[in-house]
Amino acid sequence: MNSFPFTLTELLAAANVAMASIMVILAFSLLGYTFTYNFRSPVARMYAILLTCVMATYSSDVALNRVLDVASTEAWLRFQWLGIAMVPAGYYLFSLAVLRTTNYRMSVRRWIAAAVLLLSVVSAASALFGNQLVGDVIYSPPISYLDAGPYFGLFVAFFTLTAALGLRNVWKARQRCITAASRRRMTYILLGFIGPGMGVFPYLITLSRFRMGVHSSAGVLALSLLVNMAVAALLVLMSYTVAYFGVLTPDRVVRYRLIRFFMRGPVVAIVVILAIQIVPTIERLLGLPRDIALFSVITFVIIASQLALSVSKGLIDRLIYREDRDEIAWLRELDRRLLTTSDVRQFLENSLGSLCELLHVPSGFVAAVVGPDLILEAMVGTDDGGADIKAVAGWTNALSAAMRGHAPFTPRYHAGYWIWPLLEPASLDDEPRLLGMLAVTARTET
Repeated sequence: MNSFPFTLTELLAAANVAMASIMVILAFSLLGYTFTYNFRSPVARMYAILLTCVMATYSSDVALNRVLDVASTEAWLRFQWLGIAMVPAGYYLFSLAVLRTTNYRMSVRRWIAAAVLLLSVVSAASALFGNQLVGDVIYSPPISYLDAGPYFGLFVAFFTLTAALGLRNVWKARQRCITAASRRRMTYILLGFIGPGMGVFPYLITLSRFRMGVHSSAGVLALSLLVNMAVAALLVLMSYTVAYFGVLTPDRVVRYRLIRFFMRGPVVAIVVILAIQIVPTIERLLGLPRDIALFSVITFVIIASQLALSVSKGLIDRLIYREDRDEIAWLRELDRRLLTTSDVRQFLENSLGSLCELLHVPSGFVAAVVGPDLILEAMVGTDDGGADIKAVAGWTNALSAAMRGHAPFTPRYHAGYWIWPLLEPASLDDEPRLLGMLAVTARTET
């Protein structure tokens, strides 16, 4: 008797659902990043179309895992084809936007783009409402798909030809690049270009002539898992490159912003989704109620991810800014030491309050002295806004007398207050510079 509670097919099916969820999160996150930071770039806008197609396709895969009847399965499969059918248009429009960055003339290619867009829209409409492109549903969980229609072969040819034309456009853009940095980025786009098409291509319909038994189901699921992992890596590669188009900030700023976005957004979301999907497994293995298992797992994941983000921040900074590590450390120290006017006032009030508590006196103040005038910076224990303090004369003379005293830590009595001069530490050859005065209510006159 097999003690392991899951079959290979069940494990692969669960892994594929998890991978499809990761793809949806990646596509949605990258789409949000594109809209937020470089939507003004035509390359980024066309890339957003590709991401939308990928997101629609993989969202259907996630939904199909929970669908329990044939009618709903067919509806989700046809919605999935909305993303599949629009990928050729997204491919070609994206490749044209990339080629346009090299100042290439687009006379003929504009007409080709219009034709590709029209055929993609027609294909999407046919998949949604007709049977010419795809036919009846083949319901065989965990693998369900639509049967091939009479024009499916033409769509495969159209899909392949458009992807090849788009790849050629990106290759031409790379050949036209002059600088090494631009050529390197075009190489990254060229490598990642096959990712969206490889992820959404309808393999199951193409392979539907083969019988889908138990062993073949496991093989298809394993192949699908490997393909989806490769697609995720290629999408990240393309997104990393597209993030540099249309921005007016240094490369390292873009890189840092993208990495921090991934760490705080997609990575945390992916970990949470994976944790939610393993909750049923924890229930079965540990015999815990669902609410307790869900609460425990989600709480652990959220807290652990935030701790990991805090710990990894310094490491990420060192990796990105390794050439300017000393300058970055100096800037970070400067950021910690910079104080606003409110910060200084709160610091003085806190310090003054602690001193009053230590000396058991009811009030005190810190002030700057400009000529004969007293400028109050912080007060404790006064309700009149310092009017009584300003009404007292002779603060300047009392402060001068305190500075001439031989005991610098012994206060000078004046008008019911003990006063100390506040001095800036001086070098060996200079005299200390007067900054202001500290005063607290005197308990005695000496």
